Amino acid sequence: MNFLRRLAHALSLPVIWVLKPLKIWAWRMRPGWFKRLIFEFTSFVDWMLVFANVQNSAMQLHHRVYRGNFIFGKALMITEHARAAREIALPTLRGNRFMGVDLVSNDPGAFVTNAGPITTSDPVRRLAREYIDTAVMTPRVRALDLPALRRDCAAELAEWTADPDMATMWSIRGAVTRLMLRILAEQGLPKARADAITFAYTRRFVEFSLFGRYCPFLLGLLGTREGVRRDAYLPLRRLGVDNMIIDMTLFAAMFSLGTIVIKAVGFADEFDVDYRSLNPGERMVFVIEALRYWPTVTSVHRIVEDDETAVVAGRTLPLRPGDEVAYPFVCINRDPEQFSAPDIFRLNRPREELERVLSWSTGPHVCPAKDLSILVTVLMLDALAARFDLRKLRIFNLEF
Repeated sequence: MNFLRRLAHALSLPVIWVLKPLKIWAWRMRPGWFKRLIFEFTSFVDWMLVFANVQNSAMQLHHRVYRGNFIFGKALMITEHARAAREIALPTLRGNRFMGVDLVSNDPGAFVTNAGPITTSDPVRRLAREYIDTAVMTPRVRALDLPALRRDCAAELAEWTADPDMATMWSIRGAVTRLMLRILAEQGLPKARADAITFAYTRRFVEFSLFGRYCPFLLGLLGTREGVRRDAYLPLRRLGVDNMIIDMTLFAAMFSLGTIVIKAVGFADEFDVDYRSLNPGERMVFVIEALRYWPTVTSVHRIVEDDETAVVAGRTLPLRPGDEVAYPFVCINRDPEQFSAPDIFRLNRPREELERVLSWSTGPHVCPAKDLSILVTVLMLDALAARFDLRKLRIFNLEF
């Protein structure tokens, strides 16, 4: 797997170098059909680079070639931490792309609330956030600490721990589904059912990402939209689970929690971290540093409303109303102006640096479950560490 990853990186770098001057030249053009033609072509190549390298690696490769801000898809990517922290919080328009390319985004077939939580504009975004803050992240949920989570989720944790395949991708992601439903909805779900729902959602999400933009007819042939509703959403709706909780639960299993638990296990091996020897505070730092190093949500974005500029590869490029600006967390979190030894995984990173990590976004757009996600990740790593030395685990992970 490491060989294939290195090969993909080696093959991708020349492509990025070749497209770099073309993208910069095209970005400086006045809007028109020729500019759109160029970006349709380069966006397709960038879309392929995502699947060849996974999202975070694709961002890092571009950052390396451009030595700072870069163009990816149809978005200008801002990698400066100070500017990103200031602009992410702006109450502004959000587009219907992700990282400037047409992946799943806010396709109503993938999100039962009919809009992706990351890409929605006001007032829908504000209303959705108000609903989450009152009906989902209730005072009961916000009051939970690690001992309370361990107590409330005891049955799910015990069954997951007894699973012979506990330390596998599907078992971990299915456990996330069960834990989040228990926490947010106080609803139990049999393991087999949770695993089936999680697998169905993951499968359909991958289909949306692969075929939704360039081969949409395949979604009809595969029954993707009907399948995600029939096999993932409706089984939970029949249990009376709130639509927003379904979205947050399956998003956590597919992306945020399911991914970071597996990545954290990999980091324990890669950086020789004896997780069992860490005290509770150090385990929290381990998770935050893991999310700084490898954010599970790749970026957030906004639509430009007034004329702006940004420097890309030493050139000042115009940002016109309607253009898309995106903020790749994996690059922002490694800004040397804000983080010492930014490319090193450090458990002794100063607290002020940990507070600058933007993996959960910031301002009014900050993840409502930020604190909960850290606690649940620690909870799951604790359970894994009770059976295994994390440094010796090898867990295949589906990423794109």
